[in-house]
Amino acid sequence: METRKVQRTGKSTFIVSLPKVWAVKNQIHPGSLIYINQSDNGALVLSPDRSERELVARLEIGEKVGDPLIRDIIGCYVSGYRTMEVTSSHMTADQKRDIHQIVQKLIGPEILEETVNKVLIQDLIDPEELQSERALRRIKTVVRSMIQDALTAMVTNDREMAADVIQRDDDVDRLYLLVSRQFTEILRSGSVKQESLDPITAFNYTRAATNLERMADHASRIAAMILKCDCTLPAEIVEEMGQISPKLLDQVEDSISSLVLLNSEKANEVIESSRQLRRQINQMIASTNFSEEHEGALLRMVISSIERMLDYIKNIGELAINLSQIPPHPEAK
Repeated sequence: METRKVQRTGKSTFIVSLPKVWAVKNQIHPGSLIYINQSDNGALVLSPDRSERELVARLEIGEKVGDPLIRDIIGCYVSGYRTMEVTSSHMTADQKRDIHQIVQKLIGPEILEETVNKVLIQDLIDPEELQSERALRRIKTVVRSMIQDALTAMVTNDREMAADVIQRDDDVDRLYLLVSRQFTEILRSGSVKQESLDPITAFNYTRAATNLERMADHASRIAAMILKCDCTLPAEIVEEMGQISPKLLDQVEDSISSLVLLNSEKANEVIESSRQLRRQINQMIASTNFSEEHEGALLRMVISSIERMLDYIKNIGELAINLSQIPPHPEAK
């Protein structure tokens, strides 16, 4: 680590010299502009160039199609690239179809140019305007509604509702990728102006979003099983699920609330409630006899998914507890 003595010129200007090695490496000359970002912890991040040239991804996809191509584009998006030039010696209709489909599922990117061998994708969202806390709360809202409707569809055998749950999984994926991208932006720039989220909080929000996204996957899995089985559950199971569902939904709500509010007491309550709900579920399974094999298969799969959701809720509660123990920055006192 190098040190520099602060000097004063005039009545109000402070001056610190730049390390020569850094200046030469970044081609800094008299009159060059230096861009300065202030992190939430008070650190200053200096950048010699604010242009987007380093945030351009050039993807030569060759004959890639389907999931490998889609994963490459998602990887560039999450990595924070503002522009993606997707090229091939001769791009096929299937490749262009895959590119259009994934761009439509991402928040921000739009296709600005398309030729026989190139698709130019530009992210139109200003990174300064990204709101990871708002996106996290939105994910929670969508996931909560998916779980509620999946369990309702199960006890009512509502196939239309089950199909709608599966469609909403894409909304969660879009928001999850946005939060992941937000984290990358914060690591790159030191902070995001609108939120001033520090990297530690952003990291924990990203992990929470991961757990929510996995809950959505399980809600979608339940819905898919409903469409496959097409069966009506016994009345006693319907009654039990009527008690379990609202408790599960409350725990999803409270886990995110405890994280955003840094409420370790509520987080501990959420963790204990998840254990109690797991015991209630085990008791229900132990006391249930099924006359139809497919009814038992459906309920066992649903219970397995609910237990995984409880694991993810517990994870978020632990994130809230860990984050609440981090001391505040000195200037926040």
